Amino acid sequence: MASTFAIHARQHWTFQLVLLGGRTQLEGWCDPAGPQQAALRCSTWLDPQEDPQTVAQGLIDHPRCALPDDAIAA
Repeated sequence: MASTFAIHARQHWTFQLVLLGGRTQLEGWCDPAGPQQAALRCSTWLDPQEDPQTVAQGLIDHPRCALPDDAIAA
């Protein structure tokens, strides 16, 4: 099961909440910053009390567990 939302900042980010067993993972991806750059994907686990929008903003400010799209396809 998944739920999707978007945040418009310096780049357009889309986030998806993914329920995996008893845990929730927040996955995010953004548009490429330029024509020669790949889109960025990142994710983090959510604690039950955390606000997904706040955690998403934190991923925008400080991406972690990030891979460019071309690395995922390889």
